[in-house]
This record gives sequence, C-alpha cells and structure tokens, in this order.
Amino acid sequence: MNKFTLLPKILPYCCIFITFFALYFAYRCWKDEQIAITKTLTLEAQFKAYQQNNNAIKQIESTIIETIKDEQAKTENLRDNVDNGLVELRVKVAAIERNSATSSDVAEQALRLAKSSQQDYYRLTNAIGYNRAIIEGWQQYYCQEIAPKNNTQFMCKE
Repeated sequence: MNKFTLLPKILPYCCIFITFFALYFAYRCWKDEQIAITKTLTLEAQFKAYQQNNNAIKQIESTIIETIKDEQAKTENLRDNVDNGLVELRVKVAAIERNSATSSDVAEQALRLAKSSQQDYYRLTNAIGYNRAIIEGWQQYYCQEIAPKNNTQFMCKE
C-alpha cells in the first residue's frame, strides 16, 4: 500500500478527531469561565454582605457610644442639680447650727447623710444609665447579627 493512498482515508478521521478535541477544549474553557464567573459573583455578594454587616456593627457601636455619652451628660446634669440642692441644704444646716446649739448634732448628721446620699445617688444613676446603654446596644447587636444566623429572631422585639 502506498502512503499517499492511505492519507485520504485517514484524513477525514483525523479532521473529525481534531474537531472533537477542539470542541471539547472549547467546552472545558467555557465551563471553567462559567465556574469562575459564579465564584466571582458569590465572592462579591459575600463581600457586600460583609460590608453591610460591618457598617451595621459600626452603626450599633456608634449608637452605643452616643447613648453612653448622652447618659453621662444627663447624669452630670442630674448630679449638678443634686449638688446645687445639697449646697442649699448645707447653707440651711449651717444657719440652723448657728441659731441653735441643740440642733447642731441633727444638722451634722443631716449634712453627713446629704454628702453620702449625693455620692450614692450619683453612682446609682451613672451605673443605671451606663448599664441600660450597654444592654440595649447588645440586644440590638444580637437581634441584627446573631439571631438571624441561629434562627432565634423570636427572642427579639419587633
């Protein structure tokens, strides 16, 4: 058999094989591109969700900080009002002390009570406001971040 007579018989099979190989290669490239696009879209969606969660957390932190500052300002104002009232009480006690020797002991006791009450009241109002701000902030954080992930939204207020 001559080499040149065999070539026309094999050539169509070679062309078909090369065509199928090229089609298979093109299909694999297209499939890989689709997988890459899907992964890219998934990563973009995850990144956007991360950004939104991060912004929500920053907003919650900002709200907590502002609430704490507001509560501290309110507590300071309240303390100033109490201090002013106690200064008036001290002046009255001092006047009573000068006017009567028998009421001196009562006046001193009232003055000590006023001073200790002032500090106790300040600590109590400050702690209540601070704790309320922390608790509300964590409740908001829990309801926005944790509850949706573990299906406990029923525990959150609507």
